[in-house]
Amino acid sequence: MDQSIDILLANACQGDDNLRSIAEGKLKQLHDLDLSNFLLGLSSQLSREETPEESSILAGIILKNSLDSGEPALDDLGSRKWLSLDPSIQSQIKENLLLTLESNCDSRRRSSKIIAKVIAWVACIEIPRNQWEELIGKLVGNMSMPSSSLKQATLEVLEYVFEEIPYVLKEDQVDAVLASVINEVKMEEGGEPSSQVRLAALKALLNILKFIELAKLEEESGSSSIVAAVCDGASRSKETKIKEAAFECLVVVASRYHTKLLPHMEIIVSLTVEALKVKEDEESLRVQCIELWNTICRKEINCREEEEEEEEEDEEGGGGGGGDSIFIGHLCSFVQPLLEAYLEKEKNLEKEKKEQEVISMSVEEEGEEEGDDNLEDMDISVSAEQEGVNLDDIWEQVEDESVQDIFMTCLGLATRTMKDKVVPLVMKFVHENINGPSRMMAIYPLGFILEGPSVNQLAPVVPLLVRMMEDPQEGEGVRGRAAWILGRVFELVGANRIIKNEVVDFPRIMTLLIKMSKDVPQVSIEVYGAIYFIARGYREDAKSTSKSSELTPFVKPLIDALLSASELVKETPFRIPPCASTYKALSEIVRVSNIEELEISDALIGLMSQIFRRLSTVVKGHGEAMSSDERKNCGLLEVLHCGLLELSMKQLGRSNFEVEAAFTLRDSASCLLLLLCRVLTSDNPTARARAALAIGALAHAIGCHFGQHMPILLQYFNVKRLSPVYIGVMCSICHILGKEEEVVPSWDHIMEVLYKGIQELSLQPSILSSFGEIAVAIGDKFEKYVPPVLEKLREAEAAHLKLGDEDHGSKVRESIFKAYHGMMEGINDPKCGMKVGMALYEFIEDDQSNTKRRDTSVAMAGVDALSLLPMRVGAWSERLIVLMKEGFISRQ
Repeated sequence: MDQSIDILLANACQGDDNLRSIAEGKLKQLHDLDLSNFLLGLSSQLSREETPEESSILAGIILKNSLDSGEPALDDLGSRKWLSLDPSIQSQIKENLLLTLESNCDSRRRSSKIIAKVIAWVACIEIPRNQWEELIGKLVGNMSMPSSSLKQATLEVLEYVFEEIPYVLKEDQVDAVLASVINEVKMEEGGEPSSQVRLAALKALLNILKFIELAKLEEESGSSSIVAAVCDGASRSKETKIKEAAFECLVVVASRYHTKLLPHMEIIVSLTVEALKVKEDEESLRVQCIELWNTICRKEINCREEEEEEEEEDEEGGGGGGGDSIFIGHLCSFVQPLLEAYLEKEKNLEKEKKEQEVISMSVEEEGEEEGDDNLEDMDISVSAEQEGVNLDDIWEQVEDESVQDIFMTCLGLATRTMKDKVVPLVMKFVHENINGPSRMMAIYPLGFILEGPSVNQLAPVVPLLVRMMEDPQEGEGVRGRAAWILGRVFELVGANRIIKNEVVDFPRIMTLLIKMSKDVPQVSIEVYGAIYFIARGYREDAKSTSKSSELTPFVKPLIDALLSASELVKETPFRIPPCASTYKALSEIVRVSNIEELEISDALIGLMSQIFRRLSTVVKGHGEAMSSDERKNCGLLEVLHCGLLELSMKQLGRSNFEVEAAFTLRDSASCLLLLLCRVLTSDNPTARARAALAIGALAHAIGCHFGQHMPILLQYFNVKRLSPVYIGVMCSICHILGKEEEVVPSWDHIMEVLYKGIQELSLQPSILSSFGEIAVAIGDKFEKYVPPVLEKLREAEAAHLKLGDEDHGSKVRESIFKAYHGMMEGINDPKCGMKVGMALYEFIEDDQSNTKRRDTSVAMAGVDALSLLPMRVGAWSERLIVLMKEGFISRQ
């Protein structure tokens, strides 16, 4: 069989498709007819020096795949195959496999890795069953042999063994393996191992480190320690892969016992500086190096957070927590090389980008020389770039950001660890490079040192950024980046905190931002973000309506500037996507403005008027023919404008300036409602939901006066337009109008729509619970709806049992309980109330007997309904007694 396999393996490696196909078929036949001897034959081929490399690779792959499918679900099947073999065959195969380790691996490197996996796979089957116990001893023995190829192959086996089954090895076996691996990692005088052996040793050590406990590290000391050996091996090697593997090992140590690195930080810093200077094609080493420092910083941050939590729990307190990190000095040595490496990387990317632009321009010029046929297309392309966004720039920016993120994530973690001490280092770097051509890159790190340092340390960053934004000589890229960093300052430090520092001139900043809102898009987009974060910093102050803020004088100019920046193009309002950033900033300004100040109230009324006109323009486009992009832009505009109207009406509804605010809303309520109802017919579901919420805000703002506008709203309240949000808004309106006589006819229409809409599964929970909400809102006027509602509740209960969807069923049951709760709360008539109480009791009995699944939310809703029942039964009983007494007296 050996000779047959030899020939078949050789033929299966041939380029002739026919010859290869025949050989593969015969190998499959041998596998199926006599698995034991087939596997033995394959192992024999592997152990022979004269077997060609291609045949060895194929033999190893077939042997491995015969026992290991590579799919976890089929692992047990492979194990059973191996265990079913005759023990003598197993022994011969294992002996052959171990013999392959002694072959000249320099000429058979590709097959040796496969063989190592096969040996490890057999070990994973046998060692947990207390078989092949001598394997580890033999592997350790191989490490004392002079052959580098034997050591390398052995280390590869150990790498895979410790990846799969380290937990079943005995402690003395682990100790022996660790010692032998460490010995190969170290650089011994006069007997340096080959780079391939050292790399294999580091890879094996990586898996060992993931397994061994802290005690193993504590047992080692001085130059013989694990960390010292890794650092020593990396520092003396010139191989990038060895240094990368060493950093991987250090990352594992740092992730588990980072303080064990302290005695070796000097050499780690040295290795770091060297790794950060690698060439572009060795980027993975730099990434692994940065990951080590990320891990150290994360561990330090976690330790500090745990200490702070312990101090908070300690009632006696008085602890001196929050001290400097024990790695602070080493981090200071690391930050400068990190920033220099970042800048060098950015310069290289910029250089490549310019070279690519030159190539692109050359290609375009060649295209122009071919003739005038492409001129029209070229003009279109240019105009699109001028008026919109260049997609190529976006993709390039994404690529750049992925590189920047590696460095800046690390800087951010270092900042949280170092706190104030990082700021001088970064500011030094900025000042050294800010006057050169790389100033846009130089200021970028400022955006990542904002979490950790004190406000006093960070305050000087603000005037620096403001000066760059004010400088007319600066390019738009620099101005835009400075504006982005300024926004980050307001976001992470807090506008209301940073502006209190004496070096920060708030009026100057606001004047600048208002002016720059008209800048080129690359700058203005970042300005809108900065305005948003400034406003967001005053949310806490906004909760106190009697308190004015530094923002108040700038509310009107900000609103005017943002409205101007977001103005629709008259001829083609939907061609360009709206700038959502301006609306986001406007919304936040409205949210935090003190409506009790007359100038703010006037500004919001003016804003509403502008947004109303814009939304009217958008709604007029419903009947026009549009492209898919224009339709999408139209829907987004509806969402943005309705959201802003909702916020404005909520604010004005809280105003005490009745004449200026509330009456203005009442006078324009019909127009507003008609416009919002038009949006309810939009194709965009988010726009419809936003319009419904805005209608609810209008109802809250004008209160009972909304009743006279109900006929308008009811024209747009039908099954087709129902949604959970719209149903919720209608329930809120019912609460607002309550028992107003003029709106009583509206309830019939609302209830009829809800009865029909309950057939839609997605609406069932919302509609069922809305019955309870409406009952609470309209009280006794709901009594006429009790019989049909009880019938709908019973139908919904039966339908969900038939459907069999447990998640939907839970929502339905919870909503039914809420409906009963609301009806019991809202109904005062004893007879009607008793019917509801009895129906609730019957529902609980049916629910207990028919439902196996018990959800907490359902149980809580049931408890709420039941807890209300005794109180309401008592009230109904008292009312019934009074009625009986009145009836008895009237008959006397």
